[in-house]
Order: sequence, then C-alpha cells, then structure tokens
Amino acid sequence: MLADAATNHLSWFGRGRERFELDGVTLFVGTGDAVLAFPRHDADLAGAVERAREARVAEIGCWALEPHDELGKRLRRLGFQDGWQPHWMGADPREPRDAPGHPIDRSGDCDPELPYASPQHRQAIAGDAQHLVARQGGQIVGHAVLNVDGATGGVYDMGVLPSARRQGYGLALTLASLATARESGCTSVTLNATGEGEPVYRRAGFRSLGLGKTWWLFARRR
Repeated sequence: MLADAATNHLSWFGRGRERFELDGVTLFVGTGDAVLAFPRHDADLAGAVERAREARVAEIGCWALEPHDELGKRLRRLGFQDGWQPHWMGADPREPRDAPGHPIDRSGDCDPELPYASPQHRQAIAGDAQHLVARQGGQIVGHAVLNVDGATGGVYDMGVLPSARRQGYGLALTLASLATARESGCTSVTLNATGEGEPVYRRAGFRSLGLGKTWWLFARRR
C-alpha cells in the first residue's frame, strides 16, 4: 500500500504544476514552488534543481517514501535542509465501518479560515478532486480533499477550525472520505498524518505504513 501512497501523491503534486520526467526523478514545477517526487538515490538531482530554479520558484521540496542517507547527503550538498517526516498511513475503504457521526457533504465552498485553505487547495477543489465539508450551524468548520487516481485514493488538506476540534468532526470527515473512496472504486486510501491527526485516523481504521522523509531548499531568485 506504500506504493499506492506514491502513486496518489504523484497525481496530487501534478495539480496546478507542470510535470517533467528526468533521470530517476519526477519534477513538478508550479508558479511558486517545485517538488522532486520520490527520486532514486542516484537520480539527476542537480538537473532537477536547475530546471526548478529556471522557473524562479521560491521553494523546492523533495519527498521520499522512507529515509535514505545517501539521498539526504546528495540533497544537502545541493543546499537542501532536512524537513519533517510524513507518517504514511493506509486503509482499505471496502472494509465495513461506522457511518460518520456528523453530516458531511461535498461542496466547492471553502472558508478561508480553515487549515490548508491555500490557493493550491482552491485550485484542486475547482477540478475533479472531491471536497468534503463538515458544518456546524450552517458554517463550514472542517474539510478534507479526496484525490482519486485509478484504484488509489488519497486524503489531503484535512483540517478543522480550532473552535470545533475534539467534537468528532475530524473522524466524521475521515469516515466520509473512506466511504467516498469506496463509491469511487478505490481499493486503497492513503494519507500522511500529523501527530494530532494520527489517533483519529487509527479510529477510522488506518494503519501505519512507516515514516517518510522530506528535504527543502529555499531558492534565491535570479
């Protein structure tokens, strides 16, 4: 299922970014950032970074499914710094689960105060990604995005307003994401969990797939 996480992230990274296949690495270049996605340890990292810099991006991230010392050394020589570790988790959406404890609906609306309500998020939900929202008294208090690529589903941008946390909205959004993935024909759903979100995802039936690794380069404009 870890390979499914990579497959779905490649699809997610491609939303709003141009894709380039280089030697051993897939590069995504957007208007302000670039992503080196799951490179081999011997990939053409310098070429990928140079192409990203030619696009005058301010930030370049590199994602790996698991830590890799040699890859990290090569990236640090190019000016990258160590970043956070994604906690990959996965679930089979076809397994029976409880219904969400709060009503969840699909909507193109998004409150700018919500976590992850970025321009990239808005661009994603304007396409075919499925934006699920939780409401409290008519106000959107939480949301998540389900990205479907083939038989893989990925949950992204899960967040609940601070005033509505610990009231079951995160669990309801997670269960609704799994149900929507099942309806879409997915056989797996993956995500990367924050420390705060991990217990919620476990309650919904997700299990750990291990820790990944990120590195970041804040490029100088030329």
